Amino acid sequence: MTEKLDMILSKFKGKRDQIIIPLQVKPYAHQGIPSITGSAISHQAGTVLYGYYNMDYKLPNGDYLRIIANHDRKSIQILLLTRDAKKLEMLPGKRQASLIANCIDKINHYRIRSNHYAQPRSIIQKAKYQLATSCITQLQILLDEERRIQAEDWAAQEALRVKVISILENYRGQNLLLSTQPLVSEGALDSILYETKQMAQHYQFNRLYPVCRIDQLDFSEHTNPGTIFVWDSDLHIGQDEQELNDAIRVICQHYQLSASPSLSHIAANRFERLKLFLLKLWLDGRDWIDHLKSPHKGSQITETETRADGLCITRIKPYYSLAGAPQNGYASVEELVSAYSQSKSQYSTGANSFEEALPWLSRHPNGSWVKLGNQEVLLRLNNEILSIRYFIEQELCYPLPCGEDLYQLSQLAKHHLYLPERASLQLRAFFSRLPIFFKYLFKRIHQFSIDLYQEFLTYIHENHKTVEKSEQTKASQHLSYLQKALYEDGLLNTGQTLEEFVQFQLRKNHYMIVRETHPPCAPPYENPLHRILEVLRHVAGFFVDTSEKNPILGTLAMAAYAYGAGAVIAPETLTAILSKLHMNGLIYGIKPTQALAKWMSHGKNSEAISAAMTYWQAIVVGGDLDQFFIKAIAVLKEEPAEVAIIVALAIALGYGICKSLPSLQEEMGEFPYINYAALGAKGGAAIFDTVMHPGNDWLLGTIKWFLQVVLTLVKLTVGPFAEFYYYGYNNGFVPGLRKSWNLWVNSIKGATAAAADLLLSLTTIPLLELSSLLIHVPFRGLTKLLSKTFVVLGNWQVVGSMLIQFATRPNGWGRLPHFRLSPLYGFSSPFYPYAEQPLLNLGLNLIMLFIWPPFLLLKNFTLLPALDLLSFGLRLTIMLLDPLTRGLAYACGVALNGLGAVWDNSLGHFFQRSAYGIIYLSNKIDNFTGLLKQRILASIQIHRRKLYHWAFSAGENARLPKCNTDVDYCLENPMRIERLPHSSTNCVLQSLLSPPNSSSVSLAENPRHSRLFHAGTIPNTLQMPSQPSPLTIQ
Repeated sequence: MTEKLDMILSKFKGKRDQIIIPLQVKPYAHQGIPSITGSAISHQAGTVLYGYYNMDYKLPNGDYLRIIANHDRKSIQILLLTRDAKKLEMLPGKRQASLIANCIDKINHYRIRSNHYAQPRSIIQKAKYQLATSCITQLQILLDEERRIQAEDWAAQEALRVKVISILENYRGQNLLLSTQPLVSEGALDSILYETKQMAQHYQFNRLYPVCRIDQLDFSEHTNPGTIFVWDSDLHIGQDEQELNDAIRVICQHYQLSASPSLSHIAANRFERLKLFLLKLWLDGRDWIDHLKSPHKGSQITETETRADGLCITRIKPYYSLAGAPQNGYASVEELVSAYSQSKSQYSTGANSFEEALPWLSRHPNGSWVKLGNQEVLLRLNNEILSIRYFIEQELCYPLPCGEDLYQLSQLAKHHLYLPERASLQLRAFFSRLPIFFKYLFKRIHQFSIDLYQEFLTYIHENHKTVEKSEQTKASQHLSYLQKALYEDGLLNTGQTLEEFVQFQLRKNHYMIVRETHPPCAPPYENPLHRILEVLRHVAGFFVDTSEKNPILGTLAMAAYAYGAGAVIAPETLTAILSKLHMNGLIYGIKPTQALAKWMSHGKNSEAISAAMTYWQAIVVGGDLDQFFIKAIAVLKEEPAEVAIIVALAIALGYGICKSLPSLQEEMGEFPYINYAALGAKGGAAIFDTVMHPGNDWLLGTIKWFLQVVLTLVKLTVGPFAEFYYYGYNNGFVPGLRKSWNLWVNSIKGATAAAADLLLSLTTIPLLELSSLLIHVPFRGLTKLLSKTFVVLGNWQVVGSMLIQFATRPNGWGRLPHFRLSPLYGFSSPFYPYAEQPLLNLGLNLIMLFIWPPFLLLKNFTLLPALDLLSFGLRLTIMLLDPLTRGLAYACGVALNGLGAVWDNSLGHFFQRSAYGIIYLSNKIDNFTGLLKQRILASIQIHRRKLYHWAFSAGENARLPKCNTDVDYCLENPMRIERLPHSSTNCVLQSLLSPPNSSSVSLAENPRHSRLFHAGTIPNTLQMPSQPSPLTIQ
């Protein structure tokens, strides 16, 4: 395993070892569901239903928590089922249908994390928390105003946007003022406020519906009795690990669970976070090596069944087992305590507080316990005080898990599969998706063509006698919908369609999915020019966001960019400028820069771009090296197969582009693979996402736009003649000409509006991207640099105290004393049962006979000694440098402290006031110019909305997106209805894979649908338990 969990290895269970995961309370129920994939060469190709493990806890008031470890995900999925709508408000997650609610959610992330900083929090941390709270309070006032704004009131919408951005910029400036104190940075709050402001800047208001309470995820007025709200982290959070941890924190707060130590005491200092990450990475590596060396490994059993119809069912029995008190119903508190202590205690009492109970427990032996008044018990166990919270349901006492239990399960879910099994599933799914991607694309285009044909017929018969629609078309649409859901057409074994099955289950269980009522509108223009502009702005946004989040770093990066480009294009001019600036040291870097550029590319322009981008990226990465390192390592560790596929696709795409354009290939340097990857990076990620998650993406959207244009041309040219064929000259051809003229006018209006909108979009580039890079970033960067310099000059004592604290810090974890040689030295036999088939196993053993011994020699005499020498040298270097750095820091600290006693109270006041004044004045200038810019942008946005309304208002209802429904939520991914709590008789997988029941509806009763799986070829391979599965994973 790569995550350090508090595990005890191991117990022997059956014929294999399992790792024991110690928990305070084991889940109420636990169950494993297999993964189902279709063979790429069978008619089931593309059928991918990932399995999972679900771990369930009962909560007070009938609530239910389900933690799901999906086979294809690196993070957990959380399902919270509750009847209390108020519990939903503070849960994290996007509110895409509401600008105000989305802003509040983003800023609330800081409050959640700040509440779990190392206690006690500093004065600055409390001040930042108060800033975030005040910002949320001001935004909450705008919730009612947002609901009152109608979809057609564009001026009010833009005025609301200006108010929101003004509030965010105001509080961002106040946060910047707090950083005018020594050793204080803008921190995470500044990044959150900036990202929230950028979201508000680019937010697209709904063109058809006003915002309602449910769009703001406010279900307080939904008063239907018995409704169970289902909050799905997959909808609101996705795989964001930080937000998932925030969700666990909020759940612990709602249900008064003991806080998780692993989710508390968050390091606010970025260097402390880097230190903890490196320490964790090092300990994880040692644990992994110990795991490889141990003769008793937690073994994982994978059983794969390939059926005749091409379906492959993979059951994976995990390598771990859960230990702890069962979450059963106990008749009394005494029985509940006995489940923890494994014995009945003769010593118990009651108390009103923890302080009152602690002296009594200290005088009594292990097993003694004290009952507090708020359904809590304090138990002395192993000479430690254990807090046990419980709730009463149907006169039974149920223990509640602690926050650490939820965190441990969430970390376990990240690695419930070993790396080979996870990578194998991802690769198999990708290649299985390839045939279905083309099949799906063809079917979508085919269905869209049918829709266009029906639109053409409707256009021809418009204002004429109504023609009945073909029943076959409706059936085809319905079949296409099932194809999207299950990749095959047909009925379940119950005789129901999937849609009917889902409707019945949701109605029966009173489930209501927590999501917005109104989905975001489609982009107003889908032509290629608008799409290209969006792609270019997306790429430019990377440069803008990186510079805006850290203006000092952004200013230096732009200077490095100019230096790299100038060293190639105009080295003499650059030399002269550097000489006048007395930066002679940079002159020596011109020739190495030119050599680097030639190594990467050929041609003046290409060499300049390569050098400039390399230096820009180096400054950006170097200035934020800790976060870059953390994120890069995390991605490589968690998603190795996905990274490998995307890199391969990027290089292949870049290579193909260069080979197809000879002029571009000539510009490639001596090592072109970096440029190949750079050219194809976005394309590789887009291809991977398109194959794995096919939908109305860039490819299908462009094809549909092209077909829509073709249809318009057909209407204009063929339409009158088609009407002549049906209705004659007077009743058909003449009205057809009028309709063609009207269509021509509308098309011209649409094209004019699209062209004008594109021009208006181009006018926003100087106001957004160019003004940020060329004006705002240098302005903020220089003023912040000057302010930081004055802060340091005015606070010598604080800097000195920091150096003394650094010099007298406690010794860290061991260096040379903890050095050990790698335990992986040694030899092993190459003979092993690699396969069940004798001939295949013999062949593999013969191959390993020639490969394994040389590898062992290389490992024992080259690789491992080199790693041990590197580790020893690094430890020795740190050990020798440690006393030198401590002594130097202490001496400087003492000197600064002594001098600062005089300086800080005299001239230091001038520098302190100057630093504050610089930021205060820059905030005023920034807010004034920002407000002016926002008003200009608002005016442009209003004109763009007017243009769209003028050109397309008549046909807007035809493009009207339907509201979100709970049925659609389940049909988008059939496994969603499977993940909701249900009985075995209401299991969608059972209905898919089992033979039809005798009571099911026959095909003759529903002739428009064929069965998904035929009874003659599919055995009953999936047995779903109707009772909760055992609490220990088998």
